[in-house]
Amino acid sequence: MSTESIPSRSPRVALVGCGRWGRNIARVLARLGALEVIVDPSVDALRPYAEELGCRVTDSLDGAFGGDIDAVAIAAPAADHAMLVRRALEANKPVFVEKPLALEVVDAEGLSRLAADRGLTLMVGHLLQYHPAFLTLKQMVKAGEIGELRHITSNRLNPGAIRTEENALWSMAPHDFSMVLGLVGAPPREVSALSVKVVNPGIPDQYCVQLRFSDVVTALVTVSWLSPYKEHKLTVLGTKGALVFEDTASDRARKLVIYRDYVDTSAASPRFVKQEGTPVPYPSDEPLEAEMRTFLACVRGEASSPTGPAEAIPVLQLLQAAERASQAPA
Repeated sequence: MSTESIPSRSPRVALVGCGRWGRNIARVLARLGALEVIVDPSVDALRPYAEELGCRVTDSLDGAFGGDIDAVAIAAPAADHAMLVRRALEANKPVFVEKPLALEVVDAEGLSRLAADRGLTLMVGHLLQYHPAFLTLKQMVKAGEIGELRHITSNRLNPGAIRTEENALWSMAPHDFSMVLGLVGAPPREVSALSVKVVNPGIPDQYCVQLRFSDVVTALVTVSWLSPYKEHKLTVLGTKGALVFEDTASDRARKLVIYRDYVDTSAASPRFVKQEGTPVPYPSDEPLEAEMRTFLACVRGEASSPTGPAEAIPVLQLLQAAERASQAPA
């Protein structure tokens, strides 16, 4: 069954995995009239939630790949992504999978070929690519609103979200790497990284990743689940200004701000000019709903995904490069 064969009604989607983030996906798919069944081992615990959403719940994976299902969304642990995506594609189901697409580049490339050979959508959950504030920022950078791109800083600090099945890099950095690569439009030529272990001697809790794309374009990505405060902030510096996307800002009007002419170069020595910056308006779309709407449109053959394998595999390659760099001897 190719994507072109799906009728114009809302596709019937099976959600595989319904943990903390999976519940959000389930909620949005149900709101869009697309959630048919939840597949998760915790059937008893999820039954009240499934009844609330008006869908079935089962612990059998066969429930995700039957003839009554048009597409599959996967929010299971990352170690299972490659296996589940392959099984869905082999059952001729279009697939949405949470980040990362796979843990190994070779697996991701194989899944990409399989999806292409079968004419099926394979979409990866790089959520920030659907955030209206980031999309507005990206358009402004492309339009030259801050001059030529010079440096990007991305901080993703989440207190308390400590995991034992993956480190902070794989858990958090895919979003930041996706944004950075989307802004630069090319892979870095140099990658260096520092990992910090506090809670578990075998699992780093924080990473600082330095990227050099050219002689003049660089980036710094910091992720941590041990920060005492929460911060999701992307700062983009250009030759004529800066843009700041702070998703955790309490005031929506300050989530996206542009700073113009804040460095005075008219005198013999450059001088920083302190200013508040100008808020930038952006649409109020919910990123997750925009992401799920895109997936459903892809399933119906009405759209193509901006976060398909061509976007997701470079992110995976950068994750692997950063982990290798963090393990390199000093």
